[in-house]
Amino acid sequence: MEIRPDVIIDFIDNDSTLPIAVIYVRPETNDIHYEKAIVMGINPYGDVIYLANLNGRLFIRDALILEHYNSQYKFAIYGKSEMEKYPDMIYEFENHFMTDFDSADIIGSFDAMLKLDISDEDMFNIIVSDKDFFKFYGQTVKRIHNHYVLNYDMPAILKRYTPKSNIFVIAVRLKDENTDFWDINQSIFIQLKSDNTPLIAEDNLRLLDWTEKIKRTYHISRNHIMSMFDMLDFIITANGNHISFYNTALGKILLDVYGYTDDDLIRLKNDPLIYIDVKGNKKLVNIIEEGNGKSMNECAELISRVIW
Repeated sequence: MEIRPDVIIDFIDNDSTLPIAVIYVRPETNDIHYEKAIVMGINPYGDVIYLANLNGRLFIRDALILEHYNSQYKFAIYGKSEMEKYPDMIYEFENHFMTDFDSADIIGSFDAMLKLDISDEDMFNIIVSDKDFFKFYGQTVKRIHNHYVLNYDMPAILKRYTPKSNIFVIAVRLKDENTDFWDINQSIFIQLKSDNTPLIAEDNLRLLDWTEKIKRTYHISRNHIMSMFDMLDFIITANGNHISFYNTALGKILLDVYGYTDDDLIRLKNDPLIYIDVKGNKKLVNIIEEGNGKSMNECAELISRVIW
């Protein structure tokens, strides 16, 4: 049987250059209360151009979560050997944990379940102090029983997307190109709290900033680069096809103005941990996170400095 999304508002490319934000709920929050808060939160800032429920079978068929978390998944699988490829990461790790990289027991989260005899949910929900947690280059390290676990959340995240899951996805075209993604995120959060709609694991995460709390409840594009990749993954039209980079505002600039190809952008999407040129020097960045706070043209210029 052919698997297709339940599309309420289908995506129509009208060649707009205005930014687009993608929001989707987590499987455990695919509920009318969360959907209502998201719709009300985005209403002042833009117009809905895509609205659908994606069945978990689509996520499995298209390996959407693996595609979306490609970089994190590699570190969760290969652990220390993946980290060894990046001297900058080693330096940051040693500086934060004040320990020697070579002697540190660094493991991917899938190995950690076996080695530490811990479930994916327990590993996901263990709260540690700031000194035992580090987020860098789009990856996380959580120290558990003196083991340094890379991307502790990946096993639990993957398990949530089953054939029975349904994921509410919405894309909003912003009314103003200067609107900050942060403002939309905050507006949704305010709607959730005004309606007393609980955040996932809010009690456990009470010491965290609200921007970190909501990540377990819903996902939102935080910048133009993330939005471009989110659109490619999560906008699936009524005929069951994904849209292309050319259907995204930033992708169109990169293809038409900078001369990139779809293959170039797919390569960047699959491996966002890359080096860019900064005044003649190489700098390791996660290109998705590096886009935070930048305009669309600034994001395009940033990508133009990638050292391929």
